[in-house]
Parts: sequence; structure tokens; C-alpha cells
Amino acid sequence: MERRIVWTERASGDIEAIVRYIARREPNAAGRIGVGICDRVQILQQNPEAGSSRTEARLV
Repeated sequence: MERRIVWTERASGDIEAIVRYIARREPNAAGRIGVGICDRVQILQQNPEAGSSRTEARLV
């Protein structure tokens, strides 16, 4: 069974806001960072147990 990453509207908006913020200071880096975030999230398709759940993240 192939897994898919589903981006919520809020998550997509957050990524866009991050990239826009970075672009104001480092336009050349902004695109690379946006792509880098998306690439790293895609790792979850092959490794869905990687990382922490939101509950675990709050406990830190």
C-alpha cells in the first residue's frame, strides 16, 4: 500500500509564510529552503514511523 502525504491548508500556509519571510532577507535561499522542507517531509512516505508525533513533541 502506497502512502501519501496530505498537507493541510494550515501547513501549506505556514510553509509559504516561512519561505516569504526568508525571501525578504535571502531571496536565493528561500526557494532552496522551501524545497528542502518538502523533500524531508516526503521521507515519511517510505518511513512513516520516522520522527515524533505531535503528542511526543509537546512533551519535550
